[in-house]
Amino acid sequence: MAQDSGGPEAADRWFDRASPTYRCVVDPTHQISSLFGWVNVPSAAWIDEEGRIVRSNEGVYPARTTVRFGLGKVRLGGDAFAEATRDWVERGADSEHVWSSEELAERLKPVDDDTRLAEATFKLAVHFEAMGDDERAWRHFTAAQHLAPDNWNYLRQGWTHKGTAYANLKVLKRTSHLRKNSDKSYYDPMELPGENHQRFTELEWLWTPAVRWFKRLLRR
Repeated sequence: MAQDSGGPEAADRWFDRASPTYRCVVDPTHQISSLFGWVNVPSAAWIDEEGRIVRSNEGVYPARTTVRFGLGKVRLGGDAFAEATRDWVERGADSEHVWSSEELAERLKPVDDDTRLAEATFKLAVHFEAMGDDERAWRHFTAAQHLAPDNWNYLRQGWTHKGTAYANLKVLKRTSHLRKNSDKSYYDPMELPGENHQRFTELEWLWTPAVRWFKRLLRR
């Protein structure tokens, strides 16, 4: 499921590249995140054969992924979630990674008045964007971001309103700031074996390996 206020026009190229053999959904209003309480993408939930949610995470990737930005690149994700998913598929409810209903309830993000107001404000921003009212859309995107500053869906979708390049730069700047000045990270930890949820969110320029080599040389 792709969550993008740009609709199929923004998401279809990713589906086309993947050549899926199953039905794909485009969610322009981020209704999926609203229902599951997610604040970032990609995210995933494990739903068993009886329709019960047995795990729900932030920042899940099937493998290590590299996103390029001109002369730079960012490494994202890892193999931990894919390995855990395979274990669940093979062992079902016996998998050590399955959550009980109590564990799931404990891990859901709390909903307070600011969260509810942010949700309504964000939905208004998406509505105004669809109507072509850029001024009110941007004003409501900004208001939603202030009300829920840790909701990356609000941040990224609002920034994308001003263009993909602008959004990419804002994401890189904010993740860099968090890494240097806060104990928060781009993704919530999944608490899976072999996971390193912080390692793959650092921008690496074309010349970064040479700089690292030179620094190691100076330390000798």
